[in-house]
Amino acid sequence: MPEFQQTAFILLSILILASAFCVVLFRNLIYSALSMIGCFLGVAGIFILLHAELVAAAQVLIYVGAISVLVIFAIMLTGHRAGDLRLFFHKQAWVAVPICAVAGIALMVVMATATYNATKDAQNPSDDAIASLLFNEYAFPFELVSLALLVAMIGAVILAMKEKK
Repeated sequence: MPEFQQTAFILLSILILASAFCVVLFRNLIYSALSMIGCFLGVAGIFILLHAELVAAAQVLIYVGAISVLVIFAIMLTGHRAGDLRLFFHKQAWVAVPICAVAGIALMVVMATATYNATKDAQNPSDDAIASLLFNEYAFPFELVSLALLVAMIGAVILAMKEKK
């Protein structure tokens, strides 16, 4: 079974990287948004390989289901479906490329030389334990976040209505 997991991890990693490059490189914003969905699905697949099914389900429901639809609606409502080529190659890109290259190389060096203290008894709470914590011990903060999101959504609707007038 480890061969399957390794192969699946490599394939999902290729999907994530290819989708991420497509998000950045496509000039059509709809294609970029669809590539972003592919990236989110690849991350959900990685979570499934890590036996974190609850996080994978949240990834699919929240990011693929809600955030991606929101981005696609925003693109469709604004009418800007393709970016200008001069916006793609911005003046700051030539400064950002070497900085990102150095940061990427430094990250690879740190990851290659780090020692990982993985134990056999790693904490891996079950879905029931997470649900119990979320809806019992952390119910009030959960409701506060829900209220903040509701207020933000109402504010966005009010701002959108003012623009139409």
